[in-house]
Amino acid sequence: MRRLLCALFALFALLAFAAVAVSARAAHADEGETPSAVFAKGAQALRDGRASDAIAAFEALADQGTVDPVASYDRGLAYAMRVRIGAEVSGDLGRAAQGFEEARDLTRDAKLADAATRALTVVRSEVARRRTRAGEPVEVDAGRSLARTVSSLLAEDSWCVLAAACSAILAIGLFVRWIARTRRLRVGGGVAAGLAAPVLLLAIVMALAARHDRLEVREAVVVTPGSRPSDQRGMVVPGSTPLPEGARVEVVDSRDTRARIRFGALDAWVPESALRAIARWP
Repeated sequence: MRRLLCALFALFALLAFAAVAVSARAAHADEGETPSAVFAKGAQALRDGRASDAIAAFEALADQGTVDPVASYDRGLAYAMRVRIGAEVSGDLGRAAQGFEEARDLTRDAKLADAATRALTVVRSEVARRRTRAGEPVEVDAGRSLARTVSSLLAEDSWCVLAAACSAILAIGLFVRWIARTRRLRVGGGVAAGLAAPVLLLAIVMALAARHDRLEVREAVVVTPGSRPSDQRGMVVPGSTPLPEGARVEVVDSRDTRARIRFGALDAWVPESALRAIARWP
C-alpha cells in the first residue's frame, strides 16, 4: 500500500511538473510575439466582431508598453463594441473613453483625432444618458483651463520656433530703428519690434506651459462607475455624487492605493483602481 501511494505521489508530481513546463512554454510563446503580430490579431478580432478577443490583444500591447494612437483607438473601439453587442462588463464605457482620449492625445493625424473625438462624444453621451436616468449630474467633461487650452493649440516645439522667430524680428526691428536715418525706416522698425514683443512673450509663456504640461501633469480617465470622491482621510465628501465614468481628470498626487484628482472645481481623493492613466510618448 505504501509503495502504491508513493507511486501515485510521484505520478502526480510528474504531471504537475509537466503542466508547469507547458504553461511556461506557452507564456514564452506569447511573450515572443512581436507587437505587430499582437496588433494584427487584435485588428482581426475587431473585424470579426470578437470584442473580448480584441480587448485581450490590445491590452496585451498596452502591458508590453506599446504606445501607439491607432492601438489606443482600436482598444477603445473594442470596449465600445462589447457594450454595443450586449456583453458589457462594468467599466467598459470608461475604458473605451480612455482609449479614445489617449488616441486623440497621441496622434498627429487629423482624421484619427477627429474619429476619436466623435467616438468619445458617443461614449460620453451614453454615460450622460445613464446618469440622467439615475438622477445624477450629467456633466462628464469638465474641460481644460484656459491656459492649458491655449497652450495645446500648438506643440511645444512650435511655440519654441515661434518664440525664436519673434525674438529675431524684435532684434532686427530694434536694430533698424537704431541705425535708420530716415523716419520711414525708424517707424517700420519700431512697428515690427512693437508687434513682435507681445507675441514673443506669449510664445515663451505658452512654451513653458506646454513643457510643464508634458513633464508634470498626469491625467487619467475614470473607468469605474459609482466611484465617490473622498477626503484625505478616506471619508466620502458630503453631498458629493459619483464621478462620471469616462471623465478625464488630472492626477495631482497618489498615496498607497488612492489618488488625489481634480475634476473641474472638485479636488478630492479616489481609489487608484478607479482610474486609468492616459499614456504619453516616452
